[in-house]
Amino acid sequence: MLGRLNMSSLKPAGSLERDGSGCLYDPTVRAALNRMGGGNGRALEAISALRLAAKRLHEATERWTESHGLTESRLQILTYLYFNPDHQMSLGHLAEAHNLVPRTVTGLVDKLERDGLVRRVPDPSDRRSVHAQLTKAGLARIGALRKDAAERQSLGTSGLKPRQLAELRHLCLLMVKHLDAVEERS
Repeated sequence: MLGRLNMSSLKPAGSLERDGSGCLYDPTVRAALNRMGGGNGRALEAISALRLAAKRLHEATERWTESHGLTESRLQILTYLYFNPDHQMSLGHLAEAHNLVPRTVTGLVDKLERDGLVRRVPDPSDRRSVHAQLTKAGLARIGALRKDAAERQSLGTSGLKPRQLAELRHLCLLMVKHLDAVEERS
């Protein structure tokens, strides 16, 4: 039964509350976990909070990218190209970097090419490979978006102190490390 409950779909009922130690929690999630009677409630509550934060961050990013005529996926492609040497990368490497199937990346690049932000160039060392490369318009677009993007991304963490930011980063990466270790054992 625990596996079937999608904790990220639960929305905070009204406002969040503070527990005895002053930490925020979602009373809706806590009540659902109590009804289920399952152990490991703290872990599930923490994962639920992480999923909710990720969902809200994703939604905010989507709204922002749409306001600039892009999708989050297209912006990610442009960003990868921007930070790569010569502002180009093979379509295969873009697919790997995004954990996407090559066909999906091809579609994204098609749209970016249609908008004049990217062009396809042959790989000089492998005739079978094609690279996506930022155009001058693509470089200008990313340059114009960078400052606003950095400001927008920091809004979600603006109330956190430097030590809290370091702890948040550490805990997220620690979780990634543990998940990778579990995957390796499987």
